[in-house]
Amino acid sequence: MSRQNSLFLAVAFILFVFTSSLKAATTAGPLPITTIRTGWNADSFGIVTNQPIINPANCSAPDGYVSASWDAGYKTYLSVTLTAFAMNKPVTVIVSDTECVANRPKIWGVYISK
Repeated sequence: MSRQNSLFLAVAFILFVFTSSLKAATTAGPLPITTIRTGWNADSFGIVTNQPIINPANCSAPDGYVSASWDAGYKTYLSVTLTAFAMNKPVTVIVSDTECVANRPKIWGVYISK
């Protein structure tokens, strides 16, 4: 095998490993927030909307999108959600394709829309 072919295969392998390890997410929205739910005896919150819940991780109770205080980004998600709710603005929710929180789709991001 030539040196050029070996280099090509090495780069292809590195790219494959890198892209395989990236987490996948799904976007839902823009959505109106109808309710912000707090956790029952847990530091968590949920976004409830009147639109169908996107549930790529097949969570067992998909009645909203949830984040818990131990999740990275929790304080930012909560702040953006409360701001959007107070301003009556729709949000776009990014949810994990593979993880659930309290049996609901796990929030990975929240965007406020105009």
